[in-house]
Amino acid sequence: MISFFIVRHGETLLNCLNRAQGWSDSPLTDNGKAAAMELGSTFQDMKLKAAYTSDTLRAEETARLILLNSGNGNVEVHKDKRLREWCLGSMDAEHNTTFIKTVSDWLGVSSFVELNKRLPDVAEAIYEHDTTGMAEPFADILTRLKCVLEEITKSESTNRESNVLVVTHAFVIKTLLYLFAPEQLCAMDKVQNTAVVKLAYEGNEFHFQGIG
Repeated sequence: MISFFIVRHGETLLNCLNRAQGWSDSPLTDNGKAAAMELGSTFQDMKLKAAYTSDTLRAEETARLILLNSGNGNVEVHKDKRLREWCLGSMDAEHNTTFIKTVSDWLGVSSFVELNKRLPDVAEAIYEHDTTGMAEPFADILTRLKCVLEEITKSESTNRESNVLVVTHAFVIKTLLYLFAPEQLCAMDKVQNTAVVKLAYEGNEFHFQGIG
């Protein structure tokens, strides 16, 4: 069995400024670094076999702090752009209040919970209204995430029991919940910085194991 610990990166400068953060990047704040270190301490009794992150500074830095403070500092960090956040296109770095209101108006919804329930529609609305030509349709996001997970499972399948750290982003985590535990997506609000979603891969299937 492969156990995946899928983590949202620590707090960043743009998070602190309440800005939407897709493919734009910013460094961890001191609070973000401290939270990553604290999370790492909860893994001290666990041997992590591998670590994967998006190719953003915020994800890589979070992963390295977790590994260092869990006693797994010798584990190599594999960066993969397929683990990037959704590209928000012309909405990237927009103030979160404006971002949420704009997307809600596009979809005709009135609550954050409704946006979670309509996750594919959120991605499609961002894609359809994008003026940069960079935003992605939901199908493309699903494809890149499925592909990278399949490659990780193949790479780690030689280990009978394997614990794998994956540091990524809020919308990516929501997309994984959409794929493997949609009932959790409908019940949740916001994916907090350094939140952990646990998935297990066994019998050629992914199984949701919890949110920590």
